Amino acid sequence: MNAIVLASSSPRRLELLKSAGIDTIVHPAEINEVILPEETPTELVTRLAKEKALEVAHHYPNRNVLAADTIVYIDNEIIGKPMDRQEARNIIRRLSGRTHCVYTGVCIIRLNDRKDITWFSRTDVSFNPLTENLIEELINNTNPLDKAGGYAIQDHEELLIANYNGLRSNVIGLPIEEVLDKLKLMDITPIPKKG
Repeated sequence: MNAIVLASSSPRRLELLKSAGIDTIVHPAEINEVILPEETPTELVTRLAKEKALEVAHHYPNRNVLAADTIVYIDNEIIGKPMDRQEARNIIRRLSGRTHCVYTGVCIIRLNDRKDITWFSRTDVSFNPLTENLIEELINNTNPLDKAGGYAIQDHEELLIANYNGLRSNVIGLPIEEVLDKLKLMDITPIPKKG
């Protein structure tokens, strides 16, 4: 069975899967995303990815369910999606001219035969120094509220990013190259794109 269930409403994750030729059904997970005391970034993203996958997998026990969770990490602090535009501005100012880590936890689970794979991917991202005018332009021309760290690498990449070390797709929200490798372990082969 080639189709998987994406336990996320992220249009970016869906696009990455579709671009890779994966037939995808969308069913967003509904869980309470909280950080537990003393939880590391990798523990957080892998736990939340697995919780999301399990919550949706009960609706599709015979299908492969994929869930992911992405955070930004800088100064020993976990940063998720900003609550409002002012918080997004503050986050972007903090990232300006500095290097931060992007962690994405991923879980692929199939309940009926008890298969599951959970892992995390890390990409180090260095920002260019950003002026206040540029930060304001970025906040006004994108939706920072649905993105970890308040930015998307695919939006204005040449202005934002000095360089990165790791998978670009991981910063977008799903390390698709790794996902494809893991899907092979679960006997899922991407469907070639037609035309």
